[in-house]
Amino acid sequence: MHQSQSKDLKSFFGTLVAHGHPHAVSLLNLSTLQPASKLDTGLNAAGTILQLAKDAGDAAKNVPYIKPVAGILSQFIKIREEIQANKERCGEIIDLVLSKTTVILQSLTTVYRTNGPDGFEDLKSDLEAYAESVSPPIAMLFKLTIKASLLRGVLRDDLEPYRDQSWLKSYVNRQKKAGDLQKLERQLNHFGELFSVRRQVAISVDTRNTITLLSKTTPLPEVVPQALPTSPDIVIGREDVVDSVVQAVLSSSKPRVALLGPGGIGKTTIGTTVLHDARITSAYPTKYFVSSELAPTTDLLKTSVAEALAIPQSSRGADLASQIVYSIHQNPHPILLYVDNLETVWEVESEQSKVDRFLEVLSGASSRLAILITMRGTQEPKTSFLWDATVLQGLDTSNSIMMFEILSRQPADTSACELLSNLSGSPLAIKLFALMVKEGDRPSQLLSSWNEHGDKVLEIGGKHRLSSLEQSIHLSVFSPRIDDTGRLVLGLIALMPDGLSTSSPWFQVFGSILPDGAPLQSALRALRRMSLLDEIGQPSRWQMLPPIRQFCLRLVGSTSPALMALVELYIKTVIDHWDYTTSVSQTIILPEMANIRNLLLQGAHLSQILPSIGKAIAYYADWAYWQNIDDSTILLSFLHLAIPRAEQAIMYLSLGNAHTRWDRLEGAEMAFACALKLYREVQDPLGEANTHRSIGELHERSDRLDAAEASLALALELYSEIQDRLGEANTHQFIGDLHKRRDRLDAAEASYALALELFREVQNRLGEANAHQSIGDLHKRRDRLDAAEASYAFALELFREVQSRLGEASAHQSIGDLHERRDRLDAADASYALALELSHEGQDRLGEANAHQSIGDLHERRDQLDAAEASFARALDYFDEIQDRWSIANCRLSLGRVCLRKFDVGGARAAFSQALALWKDIHHLWGIAALHHAFGDLCLTDDCLGDAETSLRLALDIYTTQVEYRIAEAPPPS
Repeated sequence: MHQSQSKDLKSFFGTLVAHGHPHAVSLLNLSTLQPASKLDTGLNAAGTILQLAKDAGDAAKNVPYIKPVAGILSQFIKIREEIQANKERCGEIIDLVLSKTTVILQSLTTVYRTNGPDGFEDLKSDLEAYAESVSPPIAMLFKLTIKASLLRGVLRDDLEPYRDQSWLKSYVNRQKKAGDLQKLERQLNHFGELFSVRRQVAISVDTRNTITLLSKTTPLPEVVPQALPTSPDIVIGREDVVDSVVQAVLSSSKPRVALLGPGGIGKTTIGTTVLHDARITSAYPTKYFVSSELAPTTDLLKTSVAEALAIPQSSRGADLASQIVYSIHQNPHPILLYVDNLETVWEVESEQSKVDRFLEVLSGASSRLAILITMRGTQEPKTSFLWDATVLQGLDTSNSIMMFEILSRQPADTSACELLSNLSGSPLAIKLFALMVKEGDRPSQLLSSWNEHGDKVLEIGGKHRLSSLEQSIHLSVFSPRIDDTGRLVLGLIALMPDGLSTSSPWFQVFGSILPDGAPLQSALRALRRMSLLDEIGQPSRWQMLPPIRQFCLRLVGSTSPALMALVELYIKTVIDHWDYTTSVSQTIILPEMANIRNLLLQGAHLSQILPSIGKAIAYYADWAYWQNIDDSTILLSFLHLAIPRAEQAIMYLSLGNAHTRWDRLEGAEMAFACALKLYREVQDPLGEANTHRSIGELHERSDRLDAAEASLALALELYSEIQDRLGEANTHQFIGDLHKRRDRLDAAEASYALALELFREVQNRLGEANAHQSIGDLHKRRDRLDAAEASYAFALELFREVQSRLGEASAHQSIGDLHERRDRLDAADASYALALELSHEGQDRLGEANAHQSIGDLHERRDQLDAAEASFARALDYFDEIQDRWSIANCRLSLGRVCLRKFDVGGARAAFSQALALWKDIHHLWGIAALHHAFGDLCLTDDCLGDAETSLRLALDIYTTQVEYRIAEAPPPS
């Protein structure tokens, strides 16, 4: 340090002592020490000066060494904070910085003490060159804490104080941008390797923390030739790809081949396999391998290529590219140059054009040169020549299972197969999963952890991209090619299990919620180029693979304005399209059901309860109910939140309807009681009326027909008071169904007529269609088959008019029943086929099940017993899926009858027993009677006459009781 600088620094520290600064005394003492003493305290100085400069601020302007350090800190402070998910990664990178720096400094200290100050001139140039290549804050750090300390001879062995400096903790807390951190990690590794080779210092630490050094007198070759990576032991499901790449290299006069795809998809494995392929070895006796993972700049990439080509250090001038070209040109043999992970340098925006130019220079070096590269994403370099590019896809199911079983050394059980299905055929993910199972983890445990924690689960120690699925995905998501808008789009789409629809209105509205008018299309293109998203299906939707989605679920926080705006969008859409009977609403809502559910659930975790979210939850649950999906859990998850009472009432009503549909009758009764109480508190008579009508359905389902009739009468009275004609119409329709069940057919006909008149008054064509179909059912029951056919024709025409595909399906089902009644079996077959097709289009599992059961009845009538059994089995699968116990019991009864006709007594007994248990569970007397009757027939077939008599008498008793009840209920003759 110059004398004047020392004087200024001493004066400055003295001023700080006078003001009581906590670090000033130690710095004042440091500034007065002689060089020999500084050897003991020098390394502490840099960290202490950093802390001092941070606190001193502008007072350091004229003091050497402090001003640039203050500049570093100001840059740190200005770096905008990264999202919370990146905090842990920052800490890991900083630990690496400390580790690498400590090893380098320890090595340099040993060299200094062995060879004296004269040995540092070359080291000084190395450090300066390195400082120019790293990011500016870290470059300045190295110049100040390493180079300056070395040249002033202040190194020491004890580096623990350096490790604990508070400026570094501050740096972690400020969350340096992820791209810079990854770049720093790669540069530190690369510097360590170059430093070791070129300066005769082997920087390595063994388990005893011993530094290995090469003697100054030991001659070291200027370049250590780099060996090729070993050939992979296992390559599964990639034979066709390997062969295709080999052919691409061999068939072109100047092969330029690119392997592309997402991280962990196996690009390096395939590239290395190609490198060792016998056909390649025969055609290209000279092969070089270059890893770009540690070369984040074009200059370092050139250096890596020069190292691979064994170009002597003494031959490397300022124009290293020309030396590389000369070396390649001088080689008389065909050469294959394999550059792995080229995206490391290419994705840095400032380096792209430099890399492209370097590749073009390489390409022109020799007609005997073949170039093979691997890159993350789907985008190859923008060179003037074309690349023969292959975008890798995941392994198929069978190869995924095979890879798992080979690596784990055990068969894939159900849990393993389920987890493998979530890994999208990623070889890296499968390998990590298999190795964890091999080490003792059970697949069932890992599956459970995956469902809870996602991609974080799959790691085998360390934070390298090849040992942790999370780190592999992290490299893609936080690539310099992806900006903040891209990560926001990823995080939002991750919350949409069905992906982002490209059709209106979803796509346009989604784009409008992005901050500052950021262009959605540009973000999507960048994400696709990184293999993070793809446009799938027809109509198309932007979707991501399950492992990437698991990672990206953490990208958007509960306070994100964009997330709030997206949830509000879905709330509004569900409320605007609450009527699941209209074709317009079905077109908009049905493709988005999974998205709606997940985003509404996100609403429970937002920093504030959004308006109308309770109403939207209830309407979504009604849509699910209409699709025969029991999703009452979503209602329960919101009822404990501070939601307005009016919305709570809607939610309780929806919950009661779901409980009724799935025979949870006590739960339904409690939910309806809560809804009724809340509606009365908020003075909502329409809500009260709707609840009474639902209570009537509950009573009807549990055979309390008098109570059902009373509830419907209350609902009808309330609808009439508030002049809700549509409510009146629907209630009259329901009352008609109740009359029909009680054999009051004239009263039923009168109720249906009133319903039809009211539906016409309010111009509700769908209601008219339903009324005509009910009237047709009534005509059929009274053997007025022509009138029934006419009513069904009216209903079918109206369903088509309002584009109700499910209504059409129901009408065709009724027409098929009528044809069967009239022994027009071919016509019945055609009608059931139409009903099945329309139900399938509308995703109506109940409609599909009913159609299959009717087709089974038709086969049974035709004595086609095997076909009948197959149809009943398909119907049973659908009934099981939607948990319709009444229909399950009825279908098992039909299956049992077919088994009995096929003399399969055991099969018939099993089917009848299962059906009887279900009928008893839901207290359905007619069903119980039918099963006792069936058991009587079974016993007769099996010559068990005593049992047959017992069963038939039980059936007769129930039939007699029910008929007497019906007679008592019937109105007196006119």
